[in-house]
Amino acid sequence: MGEFFLALSIVFNSVANGFFKAAADIQGFPLRKGSLLAIGLLVGLANTLCYIKALEKIQVGIAFPVFSSASIVLIALISLLYFHEAISIQKWIGMAVIFFGLLIVWKS
Repeated sequence: MGEFFLALSIVFNSVANGFFKAAADIQGFPLRKGSLLAIGLLVGLANTLCYIKALEKIQVGIAFPVFSSASIVLIALISLLYFHEAISIQKWIGMAVIFFGLLIVWKS
């Protein structure tokens, strides 16, 4: 069950960062920017609660590296697909290294 909550935490973290980026792209502080920020904070809270639940079953020495590296890859993909940010070949290679490192850590 710890793996389930860790996966949810990774998704919530990545989605929260997407909301923060969308809020950052709005000039000034209109209602829409505040709404996106509030949603991002709520999703961030869900991230934290799921991560704490995951730590009940998974060692922090495994959970945090998996959380961090999987979040990097997922956030980069969100930035590519939703925000149309460019990802260079070096970044793709770096994400592949992170992904394979993630597999090694998870299987150890």
